[in-house]
Amino acid sequence: MAAGVYNISIEKGIHFDVSFTLKDSDGVAINVTNFTFKAEVKRRAETSLIKAFTITKTNATGGAISLEMTGANTLALPVGKLAWDLVAKDGSDKIRRYLTGDVTVTESVSNTVFS
Repeated sequence: MAAGVYNISIEKGIHFDVSFTLKDSDGVAINVTNFTFKAEVKRRAETSLIKAFTITKTNATGGAISLEMTGANTLALPVGKLAWDLVAKDGSDKIRRYLTGDVTVTESVSNTVFS
């Protein structure tokens, strides 16, 4: 199965979240109950981890997950174009990449640090 492409934009210091429903090639939701996920942001695939998303299974039997990054973590991202992907290991220890894409990080106009 080829990974889908999903490009995202993140503003530094702003909470980011997005939801996905993972489906097979027939369009049927994948039961992700026994899956373990990783979603990481890097400059390029071969470079070091910059930040990872927190992943929550919102409806595991229906293939629904959400990715989240707090404002404190987005504040630590460098401005510019980065890369990300979503990989999973299923209950049979098969590892697959489900999504990949660019991350465009921009500055926030307002100061996002509150006292």
